[in-house]
Amino acid sequence: MRKEGLRRGLAWMLILLLLWGTAAAETPGSAPGEAWQMDENGFLISGPEDEYVLEDEENGLWQYARKDLAVTVRRFREEVPGKSKKKSRIREYCVAEIHASETSPLGAVMSQPTKKRPAGYKLVSPELLLETHPCVFAMSDDLYGIRLQKYRYDGIVIRNGEILATKTRNSAKKRPWPNLDTLAVYRDGSMKAYICDAMTAEEYLEQGAVQVFSFGPVLISDGKISETVLDPKYYPYNEPRVAIGMVEPWHYVAVMARGRPKETYAGVRLDWMAEKLAEYGCVEALNLDGGLTATMAFMGKIIMTGGGKLRSQGSMIAFGESDAQ
Repeated sequence: MRKEGLRRGLAWMLILLLLWGTAAAETPGSAPGEAWQMDENGFLISGPEDEYVLEDEENGLWQYARKDLAVTVRRFREEVPGKSKKKSRIREYCVAEIHASETSPLGAVMSQPTKKRPAGYKLVSPELLLETHPCVFAMSDDLYGIRLQKYRYDGIVIRNGEILATKTRNSAKKRPWPNLDTLAVYRDGSMKAYICDAMTAEEYLEQGAVQVFSFGPVLISDGKISETVLDPKYYPYNEPRVAIGMVEPWHYVAVMARGRPKETYAGVRLDWMAEKLAEYGCVEALNLDGGLTATMAFMGKIIMTGGGKLRSQGSMIAFGESDAQ
């Protein structure tokens, strides 16, 4: 009986070792000689396929890798104690770390132009944008289309090297929300955050900008968190928010926090968002349109929203196309 038990124990140990080896071979960043091999940035070096895709919604982890693009999105949840007799709420947010490249840069997807209106003017469901423009990772942007329709100031907007809007605010005057500060994305993969009227649209193009997002405020510039967002009187509200920043050229971080319904989700303040991006190493960052606009998608599927019914949008930030969708 003891020999039989020993044989069974050894057999189970062998099965567990085989299963562990199989699981390890399927993990990104695995050691040389295993099935999937990635470099320090997450780019795929070798594997059984040209693309590595992991979608684990239950545990809040989404990963994508190929030779010129790497995306990792992680979801976090933490309890926020309530004040006085108010019950605690959940702070839920996603952090997307993106390593792009010259052959797979940050791009923009937009609704189709019409005879009289530019691309992105028409607002459609995010699901339709993703269906029309399949991409690896997408997120909501500055929602410039609604400003073209309804607002006096559009902000300076450039998409894929084309000027779409030029009328911005005067930074010397008190500016309502959004203050229309900008984030320029350049051909060399770098980003730079600017005050709303730092340059004209033509000057951005001359400098090599291919995308200019206009919303604000600037969260981080030259490695420092903006004094504006640290001011406790400047829009000190916990809301659904989304922002993007740069660690170094081609290396970006995007953060999105859920905030609806308010009874359940805590949302975040602007200073929290800036500090979180700084924590991940961002030296430039801009706050984008949050609230019901806030959206993150992976492989064509929406993985997080600000909460509630999604607002129609005319454009989204996007990375990569994939045959795996």
